[in-house]
Amino acid sequence: MIIKIFINLILGLLIGCVLEFIYRSIVEKRIVLPKIVNIQMYGLTGMFLVVVYYLNIHLIYKILMIFVFPTIVEFLTGYLYLKIRKIYLWNYSNYKLNFMGLICLRFSVTWFVVSILYYYIILPLTLK
Repeated sequence: MIIKIFINLILGLLIGCVLEFIYRSIVEKRIVLPKIVNIQMYGLTGMFLVVVYYLNIHLIYKILMIFVFPTIVEFLTGYLYLKIRKIYLWNYSNYKLNFMGLICLRFSVTWFVVSILYYYIILPLTLK
């Protein structure tokens, strides 16, 4: 199980890095490389999805966990970086339904969709 978790840590890092690179580069209309502190969230979520996959709980609880976990990780990462370095890694203040500019519904839903796709498409391939 440790190897499966490690594989999904690496895959989460890679997939998240690519998605963030594409998104930020398009939005900013220039090449933008993701910061290491940003991509750690994707690896943590990849590992978390392995754990959720093996939990013997109702599907609704799994889906709820898949929605909440990336949002919590995004908030904690952004909050700690803001408090320690006094720098916003991202700022969602201009988006509706944001909290402290660190999380917002739009990106929580986006990461939920990405996580669900990962859970149902990528994860089964890595757990064989």
